[in-house]
Amino acid sequence: AGLHNLFLSEDSIWLFDLGQPQLYSAPGFLTKFLFSFFHTLGMEERSDSDNGDWVRRFQVNPGSDKLRLTAETEQLLDKAYSAFEITLDRMIDELFDRDDSLRWLLIQYVTLQLFSDASFCLQRWTIKGGGRTRDSNHQKGIEKWLWRALWDMYIAFDINSRETWAQLN
Repeated sequence: AGLHNLFLSEDSIWLFDLGQPQLYSAPGFLTKFLFSFFHTLGMEERSDSDNGDWVRRFQVNPGSDKLRLTAETEQLLDKAYSAFEITLDRMIDELFDRDDSLRWLLIQYVTLQLFSDASFCLQRWTIKGGGRTRDSNHQKGIEKWLWRALWDMYIAFDINSRETWAQLN
């Protein structure tokens, strides 16, 4: 099946949004898996909402009026990077015969998938009425698509920072 999203815990794995079964190239399948470590954080459903709203990963910094990650997101992101790094190392060691030159390529595939999802989110926002005047926009809660697009773009930048590249070798 076309693996797109997953959730992991110490003793369970939850797969969702599998779509129609189809063939994928091994690198495409693997980078969909790698992409999910970050992508799913942008789609976590809020426990206090019945509308399918997602957790907002950013808050406004009162001192600068700029966005920053929430404290919870910073903690989750540290864990996501640790899991990503372990998985990336194992894939390179076990599937690609320790060919470390593929590390950068896998990170770039993940980056492109994050950009692609951001584009998808903006498309969904537009289809649901985003960008139109309020009287012609009959959808509620469509801003979640903008927040998710922002999350995807943030992670795409963050995974390509020099600090992260050094961490991931």
